[in-house]
This record gives sequence, C-alpha cells and structure tokens, in this order.
Amino acid sequence: MARRTTTVVRVAMMTGVGAALASTMGCATTAGGSSAGAMSVAEAAQIADQDCPGIPAKERELGILAYRDAIGGTQPLKESSQVGKVKFFHDRGVVIFVRAQPGMTAPWLNRVASCHIALAAAGRGASSAGVNDPLLVPGATVRVEEAATGYLVSVRVPDGNAASEVMRRTQALLTGPPGPAFAQGVSQ
Repeated sequence: MARRTTTVVRVAMMTGVGAALASTMGCATTAGGSSAGAMSVAEAAQIADQDCPGIPAKERELGILAYRDAIGGTQPLKESSQVGKVKFFHDRGVVIFVRAQPGMTAPWLNRVASCHIALAAAGRGASSAGVNDPLLVPGATVRVEEAATGYLVSVRVPDGNAASEVMRRTQALLTGPPGPAFAQGVSQ
C-alpha cells in the first residue's frame, strides 16, 4: 500500500489579495494559532520569509503551476451530502494530478504552494497569471497528497460559485499558451 502524505494551505481574501497558511498533516494555522481570515499582510510576509528560501523564482511566481508540463490532468473535486435516501454531489474545487519528478516530494510541493500564496498575500507576487491562478481563489484550501505515480493537489473552496471559478482558472492556465518547460532546480 502506498504511503500518503498530506499537507494543507488555506487561502483567504484581504483587501483583494489572497492570504495563506501552511502546516503538515491537517488544518493550517500559524504558529500563533490565528485563522486564515485574521492573517495580516505582515503575517503573510513572515510566512513567505519562512517558506520561500531556496525556492526558485519560477516556483515563487507560479506556485505548483511552474510544473505545468508535469500536470497529468485535472478533475472536479466533488463533495457528497445525503438527505434521506437521496445523495447529492456538489462541486467543491479541482484536483490537479502532478506526475512525480526527480527531487519532488509532497512537502516540497506544499512549500512551493505556501510560498507562492504567502507572497501574493504580502503583495510581493509578480505573477501576471494571478487573475487565473486557482490557488488564489478566496477561501481555497490546498491539500497535497502523495499518490502512486505523483501527487494529487486538491484545491477546495466553500461553495459552488468559487468551485466554478477554480475550474475556470485551472482550465485557462492549462489551455493557454505553453509556458517554459518543467521547472528546474527542484531541491530541498
């Protein structure tokens, strides 16, 4: 049985910019225990300063989308609920499959996502793709799980409208003009 590693990054909106928190194995909180919605730009800058050293510029700017050529596919993230005997399925985001690459790990992808989101929240993000970045949708939670041949990056949002926006952004990025090849220099 394959070992699964899970990490989470949570996003919130503050004055038009996404904010992020990261932790391993569960819900994300800062060292002080504050929630994503209460995080300030200064806290985002502190997270960026902690998570970004050693991460190449391309990954800082694009997050996991720097590995665009390693993305093996996407699918809607569905959540079910049941009322009596009737089961309902709701769109709650997107699952992005990233094929394994040399030196890539779930903690590395989590760190890349956390750095990317924190830089955007701190106003230091320089990505021209920000309006199409599914990681920066308000209220999103990013979870990285190890799979047999790669990684599942789940971007979960609280409602159907946000789920539509996550899917739109993902499709816009993946069907747009190709960017540079696989990000080089993946190391920890």
